[in-house]
This record gives sequence, structure tokens and C-alpha cells, in this order.
Amino acid sequence: MATSASATPVPTPGTSADRSLPFGPATATVLLGIADATGALVFASPQLVQFTGLNLGQLSAEWVELVHAQDRDRTATQWQQAQASGQTYQIEFRLRRHDGQYRWVRSTGYPQLNGQNQVQQWIISTVDIEELRGPEAADSKPWADFSFLAELIPQLVWTTDPTGYHTYFNQRWTDYTGYTLADSIGDEMWNNLLHPDDRQRARQVWGHSLATGEFYEIEYRFKSRQGDYRWFLGQALPVRNEAGEIVKWFGTCTDIHDQKMQQLALRKREQDFMTLANAIPQLAWMADETGSLFWYNDRWFRFTGTTHEQMMGWGWQSVQHPDYVEQVTAGWKQALRNGEKWEDTFPLRRHDGEFRWFLSRALPVRDEEGRIVRWCGTNTDITEQKQLQDQLERAYSDLEAKVMFRTLDLEREVQELRQRLGE
Repeated sequence: MATSASATPVPTPGTSADRSLPFGPATATVLLGIADATGALVFASPQLVQFTGLNLGQLSAEWVELVHAQDRDRTATQWQQAQASGQTYQIEFRLRRHDGQYRWVRSTGYPQLNGQNQVQQWIISTVDIEELRGPEAADSKPWADFSFLAELIPQLVWTTDPTGYHTYFNQRWTDYTGYTLADSIGDEMWNNLLHPDDRQRARQVWGHSLATGEFYEIEYRFKSRQGDYRWFLGQALPVRNEAGEIVKWFGTCTDIHDQKMQQLALRKREQDFMTLANAIPQLAWMADETGSLFWYNDRWFRFTGTTHEQMMGWGWQSVQHPDYVEQVTAGWKQALRNGEKWEDTFPLRRHDGEFRWFLSRALPVRDEEGRIVRWCGTNTDITEQKQLQDQLERAYSDLEAKVMFRTLDLEREVQELRQRLGE
């Protein structure tokens, strides 16, 4: 929700009755029921009990028998499909009243989810629409239970006219912002509640939806009555008449602050990780549990001159020295099979074609159950150390040779001396 470029003033609702008329008359009685995750009815409002003439226990056991025989299979099937999908549903069918008369009703079910996104219960709103199906109600809109729904759902609910002029907010809006309905109606007042950094972007996104009629969605921060800001997901859909013209916008603001904070914290950890991974002097990489590499740090690509696409999976073999690639691959696969740390020393080709020696190591990362989920590895350039080691080994070999030759010379001299003394 954001400010519109232009707006036609409308009267500010001043009564509770006005609050319930965002789409049209809402005179029908709402029959409310609550079912658990299995579909068993656990609550029936007095209006539902009075309409059917049955108590909660009877309704839970016999509600299907109240549905007209011609609608029973269709209704049961739709209800089962809704349970399986966990999605909001709406069914119209004939329901037997306490006096035996069948009345057309519209039943809407709203799944209530827990933290794991699983259905905990269903809130079922049923409205008698018998009169709405008659020819005298051809122009009536199917929003009789809007007010009930708008006050029930956990979102901030709002509507605007086609120009974007706000005409309705639910009680949750008032509870969160501290603004009355009269304070909120219009264009500018609610916009002041947006975080200053989000206002311009919100105007642009909302203006685009108003101009095009496209679905509206944005994340922004709203100030609460306590003065702090919380993140919300704002969404809105246009409501059109039979001619396809937009007559209203129906919108919600869903509190996503906790999820957003987790997302931002995760993003920061990822940024910190990338900063560290790209700052270390080693070439770093990660592989999945099968040994297929899926990530390298920037230093790897700068050194090898390769691309991400070229290196995915087992592409690293292309920068291995031909004399060592088979040996290195075999050792890596052996570590994968054993689930043990891996270490090897071999040359890798630099972007200019020169091969440099690297000490390479990798460790498995396990989940809580001990299963390997990925491997983290590094390649440390040891070319200078390798060259120094080779020089030392050569010097040692040279020294051994010199010592050996000098020993032979000494033995020869001693032998010659003995021969002279023996003469």
C-alpha cells in the first residue's frame, strides 16, 4: 500500500456499520465452526447450532447428512481436496436447516498454520446465500462475510477505491498503528507510518500497480504505536466488475519482521563468509556429499582463469597436471568412500599456463545425524617451499656424494700410506 498520484475524496466512515461495508451489504449471519487438522469439528458458534438444531457432538458426527443428497459427494470431495492441499477453499451447497428446509450456503475454510507451515486447524465461515442466488440479487457481490474475515485473519487488511484512495482498514491496523479509521482514510496519513527509506520505493511500486492493474507486492517497514518499525509484506489484488474495470483494491500487510531479521542475519553471515573466503591466501572450494564441487572462492578463478560453469562438478580436473590427475582423482574418491579427511600435493595450472605446486586438504561436514552433507577444501600454494625442499634435497644429495667421494679418497690415501710404510 502506498500513496496514489491522485485521489477522489470519499466520506469518512463514522460508524461500526460503515466498517463492515468495504464491498457491499453484509447482512447475512455468519455460522462459524472450527475443525482440527484431521477435519473433526471442535467448535460450533451459537448461530451454527441454532441454524442446524444440532449440538457440537451431533454436528461433528453428522454434518455430512445435513448436506443435500445432490451436493453431498461434490462437497465431501472438495473438502477432502482442501485438507490434502492445506489451501483456502470455498464451497457452495444446500444445507438443511433445523426446520428441514434446505438453504444454499457458501462455506469458506481458512487454514491456520503453525511455525512449520503445517495446518493446525481450520476456521470455517458459512453464510446463508439463498437470497443471493435469486434473480432479484443478480447485482449482489459475493462478499457477505468480508467483514468477519477481515477482522479474523492475522493480517492488517485495507481497501482502496480505483485511484488508490484508502477507504477501509481493519481493527488490527488500528491496534498496531494506534491510528483510528478516521485518521487512516485517504492518501497521506498512513504513508507517514512508512520508514523514510521505504517511502519512495513504495510509491513507485504502488503507482505501477494502479497504472497497470498488476498484482501489488512489496516489503517495507511500518511504525507501530510504540514507535518501533517492523517489516511487513504488502500485497494487493484489484477487484473488477463484469466489464473488467477495477472497482476496488483489496490488500493485506503481513508481519514478516522475524523472518526478515533472520534473512538479514543470514545474509550478513553469508557476506562475512564471502569476505573471509575471498580474503584468505588459499584457493577455497566446497563439494556436495558425492564430491561434486559447487562453489569456489574468487581467488580460485583469478588463479586458474576459469569460469564458474567450467569448474562445476568435476571440472577442476581440467586444471590438473596430466601426470597427476589420475592419482589425485583416485585419492579424492577414496576419501569420499571412507568419509575421511583428504590431503594431497600436486601441481595446478595457472591462467598463464605455468604449473604451481599446491598442498590440498578437505574435511567432511556432517549433519546432526552424522551424515556428510558437504566437503570444504583448500589449496595452498607451496611452490616456493617445494622448490626450496628440492634444492635442499639436491644439496643434501650433493653433500652425500661429496662425502662419499672424500671418504673414498681418504681410504685410497690411507691404503697408499700403508703400502709405503710396508716397503
